Amino acid sequence: MIVNEEIQTPRRLRVFKRNCEQLEEIETIGATALAMAQQEASFLNATVRAICDDIGYPLVPPTVANMSTSHFGIYAEYNLLIVPLLESRYLLHLPDIYHELAHPFLHGRYENRSVLDGYRYAFKAAMVAVSQHTRSAVLYAKRERAPPAVELQYLFWGQAWQKYWLEEFFCDIFAALSCGPAYAWSHYHLAIKQGDGAFSTPTNKKQTHPPDDARMRIILFSLQKLGFGDECIVLARAWSDMLALRGERAEPEYRQCFPDNLLQSIVDLAHAGVDSMNVNLAVPGALTRWSERLNEAWTVFWRDPEAYSNWERSRIKILEDTTGPRR
Repeated sequence: MIVNEEIQTPRRLRVFKRNCEQLEEIETIGATALAMAQQEASFLNATVRAICDDIGYPLVPPTVANMSTSHFGIYAEYNLLIVPLLESRYLLHLPDIYHELAHPFLHGRYENRSVLDGYRYAFKAAMVAVSQHTRSAVLYAKRERAPPAVELQYLFWGQAWQKYWLEEFFCDIFAALSCGPAYAWSHYHLAIKQGDGAFSTPTNKKQTHPPDDARMRIILFSLQKLGFGDECIVLARAWSDMLALRGERAEPEYRQCFPDNLLQSIVDLAHAGVDSMNVNLAVPGALTRWSERLNEAWTVFWRDPEAYSNWERSRIKILEDTTGPRR
């Protein structure tokens, strides 16, 4: 008999099931990453380590694996950053590395790291701000005798804010503060390439990321705090032109869900949290090494898009020779 009925309990069965699920996840993610380890990832691994050195990243830099089928992502529990197969040959989307680097700050794996305390406190304070916003919206709906469906909509948004959106916003803010305008341009490009609607606000189904327009607004608020006023004017105009070209306009529900005052409050809180970790920020005129390289790439692209590919190939060759994997 395989199972000893005398010691078997429902709890032991549940523990066994969880352990099996965890083992399957390790095999699916960890083993796949090891199996796919290749030369393509060596440059990006060196780049991620260099970026972390630049900004004074408070955790161990993640390892990079070329196993993403769409875009950048991170498994904080395995300290594994995943990217598409050929991403090491391009520069324009590398600013998204900064976004992914912020996800581990709120992961349970690092809950005992005191260097993250200020950031976590800022996140909790932002949670309170979101809860107050939701509560105020529900009370307003009650006073106005709005249909029950309106109250349920506000509550649904409040849950999405707390479960998904706020963390994504904090990662956007960290990336904007540590990388600079290049991160905004990377978001602009990604929204054009993969976006489903810049103002898309869910009504009854899960949406793990905030609408692209809300993300751009919070990125611009972050850059303005650093002093990138002129760059923000150019970015805002390019974003507005793109929305007009696609015929997109914000609906009232979108404005209700993502008001400027709430987004600005979140930026202020997140900025204080990032400051508490003593991270090196992207200051105008004094960018960190990789921040300067990525911002230069976007500047060259917009100055002469047709010549950009040749410039990028030569630039990456130089970076591979100078950055290179550690021996």
